[in-house]
Amino acid sequence: METKFLKILIKFSLILLFGNNLSASTINGSQLKTIVESWLENNGKEANISILDELKYPECDSSKMIINDISGNSKLIKVNCFGENPWQFIVRNKIGGKKKAKKLDKSIEVFALKNFKDKGTIISEEDLMTINKKRGITNIFITDKSEIIGKKLKKKIKPKEALRYSNLTNDWLIEKNSLVTIVNNRSFVTIKEEGLAMNNANYMEKIKVKNIKSGKIIVGYAKNQKKVIINTKQN
Repeated sequence: METKFLKILIKFSLILLFGNNLSASTINGSQLKTIVESWLENNGKEANISILDELKYPECDSSKMIINDISGNSKLIKVNCFGENPWQFIVRNKIGGKKKAKKLDKSIEVFALKNFKDKGTIISEEDLMTINKKRGITNIFITDKSEIIGKKLKKKIKPKEALRYSNLTNDWLIEKNSLVTIVNNRSFVTIKEEGLAMNNANYMEKIKVKNIKSGKIIVGYAKNQKKVIINTKQN
């Protein structure tokens, strides 16, 4: 649309400037195109211009014709004639089109399940497959199978559904509602009682334990899968 408008504008400009009585000696669009292309090539520039052949300009001696790159990047070329019938013309040099951006790999492999699995299922390596997900959102999906194998599902998962960290239970040392032994060393006496874990805990994290015998809830530290100690000074 812009090019068409430019061509129409040039036609009307010539009519207004020279009227209908142009000199018998003229330069047409084809000749002007050759002049501009030669100028570009002599200056080591790529040439890709289009000028209507039917356009006509008063003849201009080469000594009175000046050609300039008015864009600074050889995309707009201006021709000035300072002869008896002065005129000027601007042509667009269609070079250096937008380069197609190199396509980057915008996906990454994440893990999913081959088959439907119900809540509480422990995942094995044979259950896993890989699928592609957009790279920008992979922080919520799992790319390392070692973070999946042996974990339990918090909910049922469909086949080929990308596994999220939120789909898996944490690998707790002691899980809530597990039976544990409460160990309390007092001087030379060690007291051991049966308890029920009230929350999840990893190694040496605080854990609330209900003494099954007394019903009292106490706070201890997770020593191993079956042992809760009352304070950190105990071995």
